[in-house]
Amino acid sequence: MRISVFSVVSAFIFAGLLFGSAGADQTDKVKHEYVGAKKCKICHKKDGIYPSWAKSRHAIAWDSLSTEKQQDEKLKFYYTTGTTAKGELLTGVQCEVCHGPGSNYKKKTIMQDRKLSVANGLIIPDETTCKKCHHDKAPAPLAKIAKDFDFEKAVANGVHQMHEADTTGTK
Repeated sequence: MRISVFSVVSAFIFAGLLFGSAGADQTDKVKHEYVGAKKCKICHKKDGIYPSWAKSRHAIAWDSLSTEKQQDEKLKFYYTTGTTAKGELLTGVQCEVCHGPGSNYKKKTIMQDRKLSVANGLIIPDETTCKKCHHDKAPAPLAKIAKDFDFEKAVANGVHQMHEADTTGTK
């Protein structure tokens, strides 16, 4: 199947617009769907990425909210990932909040090639990605944390262990 440059560019623009929306579906020629961190874990357990993310504040974000706050629809954007094709709400700030819905790039044969992964929906997060949630207009209780957000410190501390290719600029 050939994908035109226009389709790929459109998909990235569309993904950017819908990136953090809980349950938002992309409807372009290629539909990227959320699969959940459990799928990411299959390959990223041994390299340390999944285990280090699982210990992070992002992983437990949803569980840190009271039952009352979990009912607040405004907070779902900041504390959940989205909804799978089967309608399962992915709680916590899982991999796909930052890296994009993984249905089309989750295969090992695709993930081994960074360009192919990106062409299939993988997002390489940057400061703009983080600031979709970490900004001073975020609702409480996130606003207090977001107010003092420093991208450079966040990168230095890491949300999760970095893959060697991410730290060396290769691949």
